[in-house]
Amino acid sequence: MPGKKVTPDQGAQAAILREAGWTICAIAERLELSISTVQRLLKRHKVVPGASANALIQKAREEMLNTAFSLDTVRQLAASNALDDLALIQRIRTKLAESLDALDPAAPTAFRSLAASATALKLTQDVGRRALPLEKLAESLEIEELPELQIRFMTENDVAIMRAQQRLDEAELAGDDEAIADELGTIAWLQEQDQLRPPEEGVLR
Repeated sequence: MPGKKVTPDQGAQAAILREAGWTICAIAERLELSISTVQRLLKRHKVVPGASANALIQKAREEMLNTAFSLDTVRQLAASNALDDLALIQRIRTKLAESLDALDPAAPTAFRSLAASATALKLTQDVGRRALPLEKLAESLEIEELPELQIRFMTENDVAIMRAQQRLDEAELAGDDEAIADELGTIAWLQEQDQLRPPEEGVLR
């Protein structure tokens, strides 16, 4: 920053960070220096050769990746950019309103000014949609409709069919062909009776 004394260690750090792939703006923010100061440091300092320098460069690269792709960092950056966009949108719209109020309809450039204002207004709308994706927010807050739960009371016929099915299963396990035929006939007759019976009011929703 202006007026801040730069230490030799900061000069070496700037050179190492630059060698690791950091941009000048990122180095300036990391070391709390101005961009012009960082540029001067990079002209004067060079990375010291040797294994220790290579290790420092690798460490700087890892720090850059961890910082850039940290979820908290990304969220903070996105929130900061959104606030900046919204602030700029508000200022542009305010200026548009002031310009339209002062516009003389009889002026030769009136229509051109209106067209430019419409373009600027559409730009603010597009930026606003990107800064505040309300559609995606609504989708994330949407609650899926729960399926309807139906409870049906079993009738005597239902119980009889269930018991006949149990006897059929036992007959099949025992290999009793006669019992199997009897139970199949019983189930068929019960199901036929069930279809002939009028629907009962035994369903809870």
